[in-house]
Amino acid sequence: MLSLRQQTAIGACLLGCSLTLPSYGQDVSTLSDFLPCTIGNGAGLLDAQCSTLTVPLDYQNPDGPTIDLRVAKLTSRSKNPQPDAFTLLAGGPGQSATESFPSVSNAFRHIRAERDIVLLDQRGTGESNKLTCPNDDDNLQPLMFDAARAEEAAKRCFESLENDPQFFTTSVAIKDLELLRETLAIPQWNLYGVSYGTRVGLHYLRRYPSSVRTIVLDAVVPPEVALGPESALSAQRALLRLFDRCENDAGCNEAFPRLRSGTLALLDSLKQQPVDIQFEDISTGKLKEITFTDRHLAVTMRLMSYSAYGNAILPSMLYDAIDNDNFASLARQAQLQVTGLNETLAGGMYNAVICTEDEPFINHELDRSELEATYLGAELLDAMRSHCKAWDAGIIDDDFKTPVVSDTPALLLSGSDDPITPPAYAEQVMQHMSNAKHIVNKDQAHMQAALGCLPKLMAEFIKTTSVNDLPDGCLHRLSPQAFFVDANGPLP
Repeated sequence: MLSLRQQTAIGACLLGCSLTLPSYGQDVSTLSDFLPCTIGNGAGLLDAQCSTLTVPLDYQNPDGPTIDLRVAKLTSRSKNPQPDAFTLLAGGPGQSATESFPSVSNAFRHIRAERDIVLLDQRGTGESNKLTCPNDDDNLQPLMFDAARAEEAAKRCFESLENDPQFFTTSVAIKDLELLRETLAIPQWNLYGVSYGTRVGLHYLRRYPSSVRTIVLDAVVPPEVALGPESALSAQRALLRLFDRCENDAGCNEAFPRLRSGTLALLDSLKQQPVDIQFEDISTGKLKEITFTDRHLAVTMRLMSYSAYGNAILPSMLYDAIDNDNFASLARQAQLQVTGLNETLAGGMYNAVICTEDEPFINHELDRSELEATYLGAELLDAMRSHCKAWDAGIIDDDFKTPVVSDTPALLLSGSDDPITPPAYAEQVMQHMSNAKHIVNKDQAHMQAALGCLPKLMAEFIKTTSVNDLPDGCLHRLSPQAFFVDANGPLP
């Protein structure tokens, strides 16, 4: 049976108004002194200054229970930093800003040259009362969806949480960010949101327009979109684009001449007859036995397609199974992807968001035939429905699912081959933003900030607040990671 987090893996890894909510100020929050700390995880560590922001669990009851949120600050390298700090809004939903930032910090090095970087672990993530679900399943058991067991797993998670998850949605979290800005006396933020973080950034911009100096939206999620129905279609388009690129690349096509037909046949074969295999467990070094199914392959392809590097090595791994019946590399990658997701994503916070902001807005009577023709199928919709039957919807603002209308300087970033947030999503948001620029990187996947000259472009945009004169011609030299034709890497 597909565990709660594994089902997340198959799907995963928002009328603007000028209304500003009342200033909450210091009377409902406290901020501890900043002390030296280390932030990050196994993918990278950074020295920083950390503090704890204490906020109301329920802003409608400011005298009621409180929760502690982790704050980290990386001071600018300038002796006279600009007063408008920079902050990153992490993806997921369920990822921690302080844990994920170090692995991508190089993308923001030019911004830090002139500005402090302040990170807030969104409530329900990292060290901000992380909503963790019990995980008593084998990470690589046969990933077969069972609606009843999925509902039971979600119910068990819901009942295990110390705090009521209705207060862990985007509509509540943006109040924490505004309270932090007020408490630190930051005149305005320069916001960067990635994936789900773009949903947070857009809703914050809706509620607190005067608090935002600039906003960068990377892998954009429009407010009107309920993630779920289109996810399998986007993943399928990304897979077909990968096939196209390999066939148009002399080295890849020569090494893997049947990649398209072989992969599709492999999915069908595994669906009909899973394969019992042994492989070395990457965490223990011991042999592990699993029954490898089409769901293992789907999860692996899905999550690897999020990065250019994953796309570069995927053809060789697929072909090893297609031509040689060797599934070890795919099995190890499946384990790596699922384990990494379990470690970095707060499953309870993920459910708190999707069961409030996505699943209630999905038409489950829609024609499923197009979804079922994809390699992911309609299973994500079924999983979301089962989870949310056992999960009470949380707090959501009345205008949450409407477009954000804004003239705030905005830079939108997309990859042409993004498997979850295609460029069309950013174009949808652009229709309501009068001072925005959309950059689409050809043959790239999810998250653009670290690619090519974009670190400098983002810093220039934040410095000037202008989208009209960005020297983005440098991006024409950007090319995708070369395909690995074997274990030694790409051709010379």
